[in-house]
Amino acid sequence: MYAKTMIGALACVLLASPAVAQQQAPAAADDSVQVRISKNVAASAPYKLAPQEFGAYAQPYLLETGLVLTFEQHRHRYFTQVRNEAKVEIFPLAAGVFTSGDGTLFVFRDGGDTIAVSHLERMPFAQHARIEPGRVYMAAR
Repeated sequence: MYAKTMIGALACVLLASPAVAQQQAPAAADDSVQVRISKNVAASAPYKLAPQEFGAYAQPYLLETGLVLTFEQHRHRYFTQVRNEAKVEIFPLAAGVFTSGDGTLFVFRDGGDTIAVSHLERMPFAQHARIEPGRVYMAAR
């Protein structure tokens, strides 16, 4: 089964999951890629976190830019925030992989010790920070 993604970074992130394989299509104007999803991954079903799973990510992370991203959970909803800016809801895609409504992608690794953030320029605070479009930012706690 093939599904088009809006951002190429998502395909790279999905490679971290053993059930997903990536096959890149020729470069297109919209940077879309094709992702082959194996039969044991439900493409339409949202990922549901285990009860304590988000606890590993609910920490502050220092970005290369000097900004500190914090993550928190309120019942079954997840949020990120920078300083005193408004909280932004994020949605789980897979284990350790979240996206915001505007397409910012958060990939937690090493048990939550590090994070890679793609399309940070889409976050509401980005216009006030020195965020380079299209760059992947790394952070650690």
